[in-house]
Amino acid sequence: MSRSLRVERAGFTTLQDLGRPGWAHLGVPHSGATDRASHALANRLAGNSHTAAMLETSGGLVLRAEHDVVVVLTGADCDAVVDDAPLSRCRATRVAAGQLVRVDRVRVGVRSYLAVAGGIDCPPLLDSRSHDALSGIVPQLLVDGVVLHVGERHHAPHSLDMPIGPDRSGHVRLTRGPHAELFDAAALGRLASSAWSVSDASNRIGVRLTARHTNGASTLGLLGSHSLGELDSMALVRGAVQLTPSGELVVMLADHPTTGGYPVIAVVHPDDADSVGQLEPSVAVKLAWVD
Repeated sequence: MSRSLRVERAGFTTLQDLGRPGWAHLGVPHSGATDRASHALANRLAGNSHTAAMLETSGGLVLRAEHDVVVVLTGADCDAVVDDAPLSRCRATRVAAGQLVRVDRVRVGVRSYLAVAGGIDCPPLLDSRSHDALSGIVPQLLVDGVVLHVGERHHAPHSLDMPIGPDRSGHVRLTRGPHAELFDAAALGRLASSAWSVSDASNRIGVRLTARHTNGASTLGLLGSHSLGELDSMALVRGAVQLTPSGELVVMLADHPTTGGYPVIAVVHPDDADSVGQLEPSVAVKLAWVD
């Protein structure tokens, strides 16, 4: 039997799966879940295939179950309820037909993941159901009143005794990027010794980091990079750290462009890329070089 959910309020929400690798040669980003670990955990607990699509939300989401479903919430700590009962993270929760599921406000972190046992089903575009903000690829439009169809689940849902959330320590490990050799050792050392904070201009394309204390000097001066200018465009990967003309660092996230012309001074360690996408504006960030 076909099952579905109706979007009463979309809020700040997109549909995401593992993305669409293999299209970079056409300028199409990888996209997919920003916090891949939270996405994978939600699918595992929901009994879904690891490729199933779910809702990535920063709040304001209201769904009405049109049939009985099971949902799992992971990722950022948020205010979430089924009708008036709290919806706990990392627990398979049965939602009866007619009940409302709300993810009202993200308290700690940026993005929560709401999986439905069976996954959200819609026709894929370029082999993915992910919403790509940069390219404007939207396989499933999320607007008030739209009906989301649910697929068939693969395994029985289950729960964790204790919720698992993203790492929000603000400690981000870096390896040297392809343009690190353009900076002297002192500049690279200052990159790690300086205090950074997340800009409110961050989004799914990238997290912007601004130097918090430079004693009146610009970040460009801090790194000794004022003479570099724009470089030849090159391929970018998730976690690439670009130094922009404004002096900010931009850490590329899920919807990052496929190429860029600014120096890639570093690349975020793969194990830290998910946590970067959960750092809210004004959070302090400490960078550290690792081999």
